Amino acid sequence: MAIVTATEVTIYTDVSCSAGTTTLTLLIPIVQERINYITNNFFLTDMYMGGTVTFNATAGTIVAGSDWSVEGFTAGDEIYIYNSYRNDGYLTVGSVSTVTLTVSSSDTIINEPSGRSVLVSVVTWPNALKYIAAQMVKYDYDDRPERAPGVLSKTLGPYSVGYGTAGFMPTSFGYPQEYIASLSVYTIARLN
Repeated sequence: MAIVTATEVTIYTDVSCSAGTTTLTLLIPIVQERINYITNNFFLTDMYMGGTVTFNATAGTIVAGSDWSVEGFTAGDEIYIYNSYRNDGYLTVGSVSTVTLTVSSSDTIINEPSGRSVLVSVVTWPNALKYIAAQMVKYDYDDRPERAPGVLSKTLGPYSVGYGTAGFMPTSFGYPQEYIASLSVYTIARLN
């Protein structure tokens, strides 16, 4: 499950579901990735398993040395994989059977060598974040201006237009300042 669904975007905004369900579905992972970057937060929980795992693309499974169910993983959980060779990212759990976790049929994994210590964590998206994500999706779908952030004028032949600087404050990915500010409560400091 993503940070927000296309249906939730239509509930929280004035974008109609029939107007762009496919487009909204494609924009949601982009917005989710941007929120992860802006906040430096992957919304991991303290329910995780770390260690050597084996990814089997054909079976759609992740095999670990410990029992997934004992660690609290259940079908329907959204998980985040970190430090793998090829499978870092969000997936949904289809089923759990002792040391074998099968991913949802809508997700894919890639075969990779075992032996690397990988972290797999259950993800929890705060409900308040759904509203912010929906507004960002709507902004990308409906409201984003034609000009790129930081562009103050454009000229085409004799036609020229200036945007001025009044009220212009560049933000991450060009989103309005109020969206970026509302993410501050979820931000984790970056250590350089």
